[in-house]
Amino acid sequence: MPTTAIAVAALMMSACAAGPVARTPVTDAPSQPASEVIVSPDPQQSAEPQTGAADVFRAWVEASRIPDVDTACAALAPDLQSRMIAEVNASGAVSVETCEQMIAAAAELYAAVGDDGAIDVAVQQETATNATLFVTYLASGDCGTVVMQRTGTEWIITDESQECAG
Repeated sequence: MPTTAIAVAALMMSACAAGPVARTPVTDAPSQPASEVIVSPDPQQSAEPQTGAADVFRAWVEASRIPDVDTACAALAPDLQSRMIAEVNASGAVSVETCEQMIAAAAELYAAVGDDGAIDVAVQQETATNATLFVTYLASGDCGTVVMQRTGTEWIITDESQECAG
């Protein structure tokens, strides 16, 4: 069972690798720390403080490990949820029907292998409506690009890829 748990955890970390989707090429990380890259909206549109895409992604990783399934699923675009569920089910190690089930199963597996969700995030580009991050999962060494889109005031994760394995 531990081998299965490790395999499924690895799959869940890479389950976001999408099919034929245009990707932004990986570039060198900006010299500015990701936590300092915050997009300011038009002050006439909103008086609320805005959070950058990197902060939202960190919060998603945390929610996926707790698990706070409602928060974690709300941060994933519906198409990405469907792709992730299909890839998890294709692994044969676990069967899920909903995003909430997927997040709960992944959280159990992450806990079983001691993955606390520690990540390194570099912002490759961020505008008021789109962001591309390069994320490294410290426990596994897996890394890849995360694409996010802001619709209204909320960032959602629209795509993830696995570009290296630890």
